[in-house]
Amino acid sequence: MATRAIVIGGSMAGLLTARVLAEFFDTVTIIERDTLPDGPEYRHGVPQGRHVHALLAQGQQIMETLFPGLDEDFVEIGAPRLTWGIDTAYMTSGGWLRRFNTGINVNQMSRVALEFLIRRRLQRHHPNVTFVTNSVVDSLVAEGDRVTGVRYTPHEGQATTMEADLVVDASGRNSKAPEWLKTLGYDVPSETVVKSYIGYATRWYEMPDNPPDWRILFIQADTRRQILRGAALFEVEGGRWLATLGGVNKDYPPTDEEGFLAFARTLRTPVFYDAIKDAKPLSPIYGYRIEGNRLRHFEKLARQPERFIAVGDAVCAFNPLYGQGMTVAAIEALLLRSMLAKANPANLDGFARTFHREVARAIRNAWLLATGEDLRYPGTEGAKPGAADRFVQWYTDRVLEVMPYDETITRAFTQVANLAASPTAMLRPSFALRVLRHQLRQQGISAVNSPGEVPPRLS
Repeated sequence: MATRAIVIGGSMAGLLTARVLAEFFDTVTIIERDTLPDGPEYRHGVPQGRHVHALLAQGQQIMETLFPGLDEDFVEIGAPRLTWGIDTAYMTSGGWLRRFNTGINVNQMSRVALEFLIRRRLQRHHPNVTFVTNSVVDSLVAEGDRVTGVRYTPHEGQATTMEADLVVDASGRNSKAPEWLKTLGYDVPSETVVKSYIGYATRWYEMPDNPPDWRILFIQADTRRQILRGAALFEVEGGRWLATLGGVNKDYPPTDEEGFLAFARTLRTPVFYDAIKDAKPLSPIYGYRIEGNRLRHFEKLARQPERFIAVGDAVCAFNPLYGQGMTVAAIEALLLRSMLAKANPANLDGFARTFHREVARAIRNAWLLATGEDLRYPGTEGAKPGAADRFVQWYTDRVLEVMPYDETITRAFTQVANLAASPTAMLRPSFALRVLRHQLRQQGISAVNSPGEVPPRLS
């Protein structure tokens, strides 16, 4: 008997999920509301697609595992291969980090390019995956306690029902899953919300003939000093720069040229402004605003339908500042693959509950990293940190203070930030003692050099 899975949404989470489902179901159908472009082009359903996106090392490793040969595609489009530490100039609240080889390598590219490459790989190598585009899912279809498909409407057409053995919601942070569940008679999943009110302004530039010796620039906001502004400048495919200004707690960067440059001049260091002030613009200035983080607790539902699961931003939507979304989606795809390998796709009773519980565990570290930072800002709304969280924040501050002096600590933190290691790695006694020793040596010193200085040279 042929089996079918439906994925709602052609997002990065949807594409990675469909790739996994293709191993276990005869047919996988992705239903997407947008027209999907034939190249690396912006689409309405990814409003942050024009802005800086960081593909973390763990995410890239998983994607290359799911799509063998993807690294060749990165070379084909000219996505630069970068090494964290060597190619990055990184200013944390503790100051500029030393420049050295962390051993963590990634390819850097625009979001639209990465999504296009993943979608192309999926279409070329997995013919049992098909797309239904320009269509909106209206509701879930159920029989008893099982979801048996979806009802969707093409932009120009009549409502249609499609049956499936498994339905996966990958429709993003604006998912209608709570409404769908309520219509079927189920409770709406509870939510944890942390609103830090983030705003972006991004412009694309032609990379100058004599660029700096870094290829990625990060300037973090400083939660301890309540400095709400930061920036990132990435070299991406096509010899271009993606330059993004960011602000939290509604300190939004302007999207007019004069205001954009004026905002850049207020950063903790002039390095970003100096890089772009004479660079050739290739685009208008694009704005983007979002409230913050939201976690839907599907795992806490006392009763939930069989054969319906949610992934990606439909479950947990992060403050995009920390670049975790795509990598978390990749981690969830691997989890789904592992669980389906032990299940029977034709009989998935009990699967949804177990999957949602495992997802909750898998995303916990990323959630704590993102919200732990956001909750430091005075204008952030949401559940305030408890005693344990406040200790972690205090300890993280100590780590950031000493990172400019210690390559071992920086390497470990970089692995955690790339979701390649658990935050508990920084709580090991040997690591904590190393942090404490530096604290004692560097009493009264908060940075390796003053905020106005340029990044350090390679060591």
